[in-house]
Amino acid sequence: MVVFEASQQSLAHEGQAPKPLQRRRDGCSECRRKKVKCDLRRPVCSRCTRFPKECRYGLNFVSERQRPRSQNSAERPLRSLIRPDVRLCIDESFSILPHQLHLNPSPFLSTKESLFFLHLFATETAPRLFPAAPSIFVRQLVNRALETPHLLHALLAAASSHHGRLVGDFSARSRTTTLKFTNFAVSGLRTALSRTEEMPKAETTMTALALCTNDICNGNRDIWRAHLSGATRLLTAFLDSHTVASGVVDPFGLCLVKWFATLDTMANLTGVSASPTDRDPRWYLDKIPDTQVGYVDDISGYSPELIPMLAQLGQMAGRQDLCTAAKYDVLFTLPQQLLEEAQQLESQIRSITDRTVSDSTLKNHNSALTVDLLHTHRAFVHASLLHLHRRVQLLPRGHSQVKEDITNIVNAVLNIDPFSPANILILWPMFSAGCETSFVSERNLIQDRMANMQSLGLGNYTRARDMLKIFWSSGSSMPWDIYFAEQGIQLVLF
Repeated sequence: MVVFEASQQSLAHEGQAPKPLQRRRDGCSECRRKKVKCDLRRPVCSRCTRFPKECRYGLNFVSERQRPRSQNSAERPLRSLIRPDVRLCIDESFSILPHQLHLNPSPFLSTKESLFFLHLFATETAPRLFPAAPSIFVRQLVNRALETPHLLHALLAAASSHHGRLVGDFSARSRTTTLKFTNFAVSGLRTALSRTEEMPKAETTMTALALCTNDICNGNRDIWRAHLSGATRLLTAFLDSHTVASGVVDPFGLCLVKWFATLDTMANLTGVSASPTDRDPRWYLDKIPDTQVGYVDDISGYSPELIPMLAQLGQMAGRQDLCTAAKYDVLFTLPQQLLEEAQQLESQIRSITDRTVSDSTLKNHNSALTVDLLHTHRAFVHASLLHLHRRVQLLPRGHSQVKEDITNIVNAVLNIDPFSPANILILWPMFSAGCETSFVSERNLIQDRMANMQSLGLGNYTRARDMLKIFWSSGSSMPWDIYFAEQGIQLVLF
């Protein structure tokens, strides 16, 4: 039987003496070691802010015999899914598996391993990948996976690889487990695609997006592009079949669009485009309702207004003449038309520097995170200006505008709590500033922030930190994307 950690205070049965309070066992490792109360703040509790690396939250299987059987009716719907001799205890503040799971029990959750990784995905992995997303998105993701084997295995693969990074388990056994789930997901997806009716389903698109995201986090640079290209075609089929007459998709479909948009935008900035050749590179933007434009998005961490600007920026920076000039660090005079286009784009980017969060985001998250999202947006705005100045206008690293861009990114980072999950969203701004700055203090700040996120098991941050050290050691004056392209290294900073 699977249950969530019970409430800390038991209600006394009528006519019986109240039971004594039991100490919580879901606190962080350090608070439990010191036997003090933990406020359960994630990713680092208040007591551990001085020594964040010691703050860990565990998920453990506990024998049913070790705990009394609860009669709480809220737990009963989950019992049909779980072997009677196993109980998985999870911090109730992160318990987001829906109670209706018993309606659609999955035969693929018959082992401790698959149960553990599904709960890990829902409570740890998904909140790391989508720290500001509405909770309904993760609930729907898990709910639909229970009915869709290839999606379920893609989520289990994500949780398995995340778990290996969290606990530092890089053994062959751990890699084999991740590979097993991945192979099941890929083979199941291929089977689904052989049936015409499966193509336009949201679950099919989700599997491709999950596999692509896993590839990026695991550094599978030769595979993620294929999965992103496949996700493009599947999302196209989904939107063509599920968009209502008004052109708007349902809230869950909207989250899929924004998930894809975030991946696609970052890919475009590194010279990889997965958009269909017969469509505008920003073909999915008309699916985002006007009511969400002008606010900081809860999937990407920046306003959707920035997406077409980033797409244009990627196209401009991808010009062969600019790439050649940046590579060889030669004097280059921008054609008048390109210069005017760059100036106009800069004006557009600056015009959206200040944005706020929507009412729905305010409702779904605490005030600290919503304030942090204002600064994630600003970090992206200034990173866009930095990319424009370095890659399109080809300004040298010592130019005053470049230095101002770096300072503005660093200030945005400083305004975000060091352990806030909002830091997860700003890998591209932090990496860009880290590559371009020559100040040790700013480099150390970027490294420290990345280390905080790396401790959460984020493989993309692990790889980005390694690439920063390589770039600094090289002493190259090239923009970072040109340098790594010359080395045959591709980075998608998602």
